[in-house]
Amino acid sequence: MSAPMRYEYLISRSGDIVFSLTVGTLAYFLNERDNPRAQNGKTLLELVSRAKDKKIREREARRAV
Repeated sequence: MSAPMRYEYLISRSGDIVFSLTVGTLAYFLNERDNPRAQNGKTLLELVSRAKDKKIREREARRAV
């Protein structure tokens, strides 16, 4: 009995990258559309922007001291 074949790529070298980015992007948008938390002002973009604003305020407060 011979050893099982090993494949380096699922589709192709560049096709795997495009496939994974496509699947990840679609999963993100489906989650944002169907997630009830996202519909109440807690989308990923809003959470990231709030965290960024908080870090900026903390940095400016440290500079003012």
